[in-house]
Amino acid sequence: MEFRLLGPVQIWSGTGLVDLKRRQERLLLAVLLLEPGRPVPAERLIELLWPDALPANPRRALQVYVSRLRSVLDVELTSGRDGYAIRSRPGQTDVEQFRSVVEQARRQDDLEQRSKLLADALALWRGPALADVTTDDVRRRLCRGLDEAKLAAQELRLTTELALGHHQELLAELADLTAAEPSRETFAAARMLALYRSGRQADALAAYADVVRHLDDELGVEPGADLRDLQVAILRQDSSLDLTAASAVPRELPADIGLLLGRDDVLEEAADVLLRSGRRSGVPAVVCLYGAAGTGKSAAAVRLGHQLADSYPDGQLFVRLQDVDGQAIPPSTILGRLLRSLDVDEIPDGLEARSGLLRTRLAGQNVLLVFDDALDAGQLRPLLPADDGCGVVVTSRRPMLGLEDATHRELLPLPDGTSAELLGALSGLGGAAVGDVVPYCAGLPLALRIVGARLALIREDVADVVRILDDESRRLDYLVAGDRAVRASLDLSLSVASGIARELFARLAVVGADEFAPWVAAPLLDQDEASAAAVLENLVALGLVQQRRIDPPRYGLHGLVRGYAVELFGPAGEPALERRYLDTVLRLVTIADEHIDHGAVILELDRGGDFELPDAELRAEAGAAWLDVEGPVVRAAVERALVRWPRLGAMLALRFTGYLAVRDDREVRRSVLEDARQVAETAGEVDLEAELGRCLFAALAQAGAPPEELRPVAERARTAADRSGVVALRVGARNQLGWLAAAAGDFEGKLRVGEEMLAIVDSDPEAEALRSRALDQIGGALLLLGRVPESLVFRREVCRLDEPGTRLRAIRLVLLAETLLADDDLGAAHVAELAVVLADARAIIERIGDELGSAHVDNTEAQLLVLTGRPAEAEVLLRRSAEVLSRRPDESGEGANAIGWARLQVAAGRPDEARRTLATAVGRAGSSAFTRRELRHQQRLLGLV
Repeated sequence: MEFRLLGPVQIWSGTGLVDLKRRQERLLLAVLLLEPGRPVPAERLIELLWPDALPANPRRALQVYVSRLRSVLDVELTSGRDGYAIRSRPGQTDVEQFRSVVEQARRQDDLEQRSKLLADALALWRGPALADVTTDDVRRRLCRGLDEAKLAAQELRLTTELALGHHQELLAELADLTAAEPSRETFAAARMLALYRSGRQADALAAYADVVRHLDDELGVEPGADLRDLQVAILRQDSSLDLTAASAVPRELPADIGLLLGRDDVLEEAADVLLRSGRRSGVPAVVCLYGAAGTGKSAAAVRLGHQLADSYPDGQLFVRLQDVDGQAIPPSTILGRLLRSLDVDEIPDGLEARSGLLRTRLAGQNVLLVFDDALDAGQLRPLLPADDGCGVVVTSRRPMLGLEDATHRELLPLPDGTSAELLGALSGLGGAAVGDVVPYCAGLPLALRIVGARLALIREDVADVVRILDDESRRLDYLVAGDRAVRASLDLSLSVASGIARELFARLAVVGADEFAPWVAAPLLDQDEASAAAVLENLVALGLVQQRRIDPPRYGLHGLVRGYAVELFGPAGEPALERRYLDTVLRLVTIADEHIDHGAVILELDRGGDFELPDAELRAEAGAAWLDVEGPVVRAAVERALVRWPRLGAMLALRFTGYLAVRDDREVRRSVLEDARQVAETAGEVDLEAELGRCLFAALAQAGAPPEELRPVAERARTAADRSGVVALRVGARNQLGWLAAAAGDFEGKLRVGEEMLAIVDSDPEAEALRSRALDQIGGALLLLGRVPESLVFRREVCRLDEPGTRLRAIRLVLLAETLLADDDLGAAHVAELAVVLADARAIIERIGDELGSAHVDNTEAQLLVLTGRPAEAEVLLRRSAEVLSRRPDESGEGANAIGWARLQVAAGRPDEARRTLATAVGRAGSSAFTRRELRHQQRLLGLV
């Protein structure tokens, strides 16, 4: 059974034409055949079948048409959740036949044979594609790419026919084509040239005038430079327009692509090297264009060859140096091909003899040699000419380090803007319409061209394409168009890597982060850092791994390559090496965590595996600064560990959370803790569940979560803590309940919680280190109850017991300062103590890099400055704190900032302003009763009520 879409839609079987009377049935068939094997959503089919008015039940009508097609078609027509699809055999449609024959023609060097193939391809068109099944608007949407492919084939046939000297035979056809497509300048140029060569110079110039008038009247533009240059050449009767005999020199460059963006600078520099630098040096100029798979190296080399063809009149040779399996073709075989292209009849057998004969044959010649997909310099050296009249262009996956005199230029992925421009042009949709697709193509021209072809020819919906590409398991399967496929290109790159490099590439799927340091390779390979880094560099040289930054060194896989690595690693993976890697991450994050001094975690945690990385461990001692860089790697490790090793994942999460608290990374902190707590609960790890719940409560509270969201978190943490029987967890969980009591205005309840915590500590001689937590709870309750002197006793004792230098101590120092300032004399009796306390707090906060903590210190120190008569300095600190709090909202910090401003305003004799400041702050205090209570207490202290 054969399907014809290039004209009226027809089905032909062995017995003749199959009759499909209903137009919608033929249109449905055509749409499915334009996307063979791919599901077309029902919504899109309904939109195409009934563009103007829908039937009463369009889905039912669509199902009826599908049923009728199944009854007459000798193909598989499937239906599913993603839509309907036809699975036809290759070449079963005239569309596929047309494309296949045109592609054969493009590869054909014989002009007569090329012209015949193109004529055969164009003969498949019986009129406009889908001519009888839909409206012109829908037909244009479906067939824009097909129509353009037809016009491109016509242009190539005209060019070929003119080269063969068939200009007079073309005149009638060209008159029809330019009448049908008056804006297509290539048709107009072909007609002008045919008329000129037929001795009709005046008619050729008249044809140019017709084009000028049409473009001006219809579009308001002038003809392009090529057409204007042709008119000038006709006026001058330039000899370059005369038909010349076919050249005997080789012209082996593949057809140039129509659109190449983002490579102008590289091509301009390469052209300069080949045309000027090389011809002054006495040796042939060599340019090596290298880059990762899919970056368009071959396309750039071919474009460069076409641009320079006139500068190498003795020929252009093109050879691929790898076979279809990615294996190197022996230099002797390549030399045989080159010599035959140069009309050498008797080719010697040996490599040296063939190489010498090539140099002899090229001596004194101006020939350009383009070598595509070179593997190493050893493969290239026997192929190089010795004469400086020749030029050489090489493409490779990595620099040809053995070619010292070559100019090496890397082709990087295209930036997003250029990618959008290219994809928009290829698809015909414009850059704005395809912006959501661009990130998934990773700047690779190969991927962009594949997606562009699918959007242009199959007319897939952009949203559907994004949904498919977003699924990492389907991405590489989608990026296939004819003989072009991203996976195949990556396969070739990986095939030339060493065995251990291939192992590392697949195992990098375990890392999961967008960027990573070279140390990750060591546990993945069970090697020391230096050896593993050398293997990583092998992947960098092949373009499979990108070096993103030099200092500190950071590497990464772009999205398509990462999906390929995940595919190779497989869902089962290698548990032993994965565990070794994750244990190593825990070891390093433990070192970093212990150098942060946050005091956030009270449970004793594992320290990670015994795989040692001396250099990485030394760098991890930088603490928060190390995690500023390695944070994404650690987060990815948490997520991966939680899937297979819940306890390990929970330990990683807890080691990570202190850093996240210091940096106030609220979104990541909450996400990591929620995921880890849920996994720990499911796995029955009650101690970890309790500690993760306690840390989650702190994260949510700092982010301003309401009490109704916090209470179930605190209750679950207390239940888990009591089940665990661990005293530290029992005390810590109750601390959250005291906070909730204060938020609800139950300050006596907060005091009872503190006393309960103290009783638990007193019951266990080994729990003495937890005493400060209980005393802190009691001191806070006494302050809220208005018992400031008693509160000071407890808060001073807490600071005496605290471990020096931790973030927790800095927080408690600020709380002590706030209590000193809450005395009836506004802290006047405690100026000296306040100065010492705040200096200690600031030193800690600045050392660990806690920006939110610095805002709290600024607020409190500003109040001290007001007390000591330094209002200008106080205002500077209050403004700095307000700026931080605008980016990192914090209810208690905003309350303290308002108190500072009110004290400053009262000291300046502006009580009305102070009254408004505190009243506004009370209104914004949200649901926390203790914040409102403190603000009102300050109103009374300042005499504003």
